[in-house]
Amino acid sequence: MIGLPTETDEDVMGIARLTREVLATRGNRGGGRVNVSVAGFVPKAHTPFQWEAQASREELVRKQQLLKTALRDRRVEYGWHDAGMSVLEAAFARGDRRLGDVLVKAYRLGCRFDAWSESFAWARWHEAFAACRQDPGFYAQRSREAGEVFPWSHLISGVEQAFLWQERLRAYAGAATADCRWAPCPGCGICSNLGASVLLREASS
Repeated sequence: MIGLPTETDEDVMGIARLTREVLATRGNRGGGRVNVSVAGFVPKAHTPFQWEAQASREELVRKQQLLKTALRDRRVEYGWHDAGMSVLEAAFARGDRRLGDVLVKAYRLGCRFDAWSESFAWARWHEAFAACRQDPGFYAQRSREAGEVFPWSHLISGVEQAFLWQERLRAYAGAATADCRWAPCPGCGICSNLGASVLLREASS
């Protein structure tokens, strides 16, 4: 995955270094190929990164090409998700009811089977957004404030918003959250809100 919050070009090149390390395990025996498939980061609802801005389409393309150059090797098959599709995914993942009109317009413009790369046409989607006076960047590339009310705020996932915000801060600090199946409860809210319990911990006690 590329385009994650705090990511640097050095992080992206780490994918290339890992690929070369995998290839090196073959030594001088020859043969073998490595498939590298890269997707752009998409911030999703009910996750610690729901507040984050997605990298722009242009930035995702730049990083894709950076990695493509670094992976020029006949033993490597490199593939990537269309950056425009990643932007659309982010827009609809964090969108509101206004995007319903965009969906209808895109359909009428001929958007069909867009998960297939040969059918996806970013220009048609861009036209649909423009016709409905909506901006995909408003939904995909905009950072949210801590107290912003989301289109999905009325949906109860069980996880507390305060916990997700703290997880976001822990991610920026590079701090891991212990697995609650074995460690003390981190206070996400699932057990108390949904009446759940950690069965593995109960079985081991």
